[in-house]
Amino acid sequence: LLALVHGETIESHFVPTRPFRVNAGSIHSYVLMSDNSTKYLSELKAGDEVSVISSSGGVRKCIIGRLKIERRPFLIIRFKTKNEDVGQIILQQAETVRLIDKYGNALSVTELKINDEIMIRQQNQMRHIGKPLEGEMDEK
Repeated sequence: LLALVHGETIESHFVPTRPFRVNAGSIHSYVLMSDNSTKYLSELKAGDEVSVISSSGGVRKCIIGRLKIERRPFLIIRFKTKNEDVGQIILQQAETVRLIDKYGNALSVTELKINDEIMIRQQNQMRHIGKPLEGEMDEK
């Protein structure tokens, strides 16, 4: 399960908009690559092609220009699908870090409430070293 994290494109009185930036979270989080494989954030480097997904499901490729790893306060956000599959994402605790809600709106992680519905990408295949495999898996 991958949560859709919004780019920092919304005006805020905290920081200027940075349409090139995505605050992607903790380094063990998965990122969907343009070839439909996944990588950990810690494995990414400048020049890698990642997938950028719109709230309507459209996908385009984007090339990473640079990465920066910082130590910041984090929130763990746990979610459950209608099929009772569970997932989580750890994101920076900041007003400018946003997930996408079920209506396609950006929702700040600092304003999330229990039972808020967010968009996720769900696949029925497990993965090993970023590639889909047949089988069953229980990730916690």
